[in-house]
Amino acid sequence: MKASSLHIFIADPHLQGGGQVRYISTLAAGLQASGHRVTIGCRPGSVLIEQTSQHAFSYDRFLFKGGLRPRAWIHDLRAARLLFRTQHPDIIHVNGSQDHWTMALANQASGHTIPLLRTRHNTYAVSPNPANVILNRQLTDFQIVVCDTVRKTLAQHPAFRADRLCSIHNGVDTDLYQRDEAARLRARQEFNCKPDDFVCGIVARLVPAKGHRFLFEAAALLKDEVPNLIILVFGQGVLENELTQLASDLGISSRVRFHGFRTDMQYCVQAFDIGAQPSIDCDTSSFSMKEQMAACIPVVASDYGGLHEIIDDGKEGFLVPHGTVEPLAKAIKTLAQCPELGRQMGETARERVCREFSSATFVRRTVEVYLEVLQSFKKDNTKGRGK
Repeated sequence: MKASSLHIFIADPHLQGGGQVRYISTLAAGLQASGHRVTIGCRPGSVLIEQTSQHAFSYDRFLFKGGLRPRAWIHDLRAARLLFRTQHPDIIHVNGSQDHWTMALANQASGHTIPLLRTRHNTYAVSPNPANVILNRQLTDFQIVVCDTVRKTLAQHPAFRADRLCSIHNGVDTDLYQRDEAARLRARQEFNCKPDDFVCGIVARLVPAKGHRFLFEAAALLKDEVPNLIILVFGQGVLENELTQLASDLGISSRVRFHGFRTDMQYCVQAFDIGAQPSIDCDTSSFSMKEQMAACIPVVASDYGGLHEIIDDGKEGFLVPHGTVEPLAKAIKTLAQCPELGRQMGETARERVCREFSSATFVRRTVEVYLEVLQSFKKDNTKGRGK
């Protein structure tokens, strides 16, 4: 099937930002730039509206409330059926639990006339209960997983069909993120980093899954061996006070600097000598890792989830066992003491992102899946549906 102009309806139930919202805004913008029409279904006040405001997308508001909320469910089911009947999207692309159930049931009530596709964004377990089996095997036509590690797990799961799964890593703007020496000087001045400071940055929500604690403990081990180590922390979350206290308890408060949530990370990462991603849960296809790599910054990451699919140990950075401190400290020390190695890794990192993880590649591969799903859907309808 050729990629003529498609109408893609993309739904997401989240109010706040994060990798999933970044995924949708990147995909939607890329689809529109490729000549496709995009309609976004989200909750009123969703950050997704703000993040995509520069594009001429259509928006439909849904409540997307979890739990036993009959009125909200009825509202959303009616709204979804009206949208399908009046706007006739070619693909329904859902991204979370509430939107998945809503769109699947509304689509089924309308005769399952539109192929429904779900993206799986994290490593959270899926219960093999009968409802999930029906949702994923009968009411859903295809699923994209953002890393191959999770795809392999789901392929063995009774609620999924291995032949209706594929993995596509999300992508980043390699023109926006690239090395900029002038911006590097300005950023290091803004963040009070001296020319000889060795700056390690972490860009992640301040939540347990992201492993900040292990980075801080590694920095504490390096107080004497890497006395010029500075940790720049970008992001917000429930652990801000706890992490501030931890830095104090470890005696590294002067080395750890919290800069909150920034919308200009393409500028902020220029201050980094290396990046860190010591995740212990949830992570599959880190945007922040790829953005840093695109800016020629080597990354020290844990081996959790799909992170090992983004860098090869010793090439674009280092991989360490998740939930450990000493290996993380050793990797940071190695890069601090071997700046030429870091430079080489950074260049290799950018080459890999441009080759495998650009936003253009991400959008192109997703459109290819849309076309394959549409072709398969039409074939199934011709023969009589059955899953």
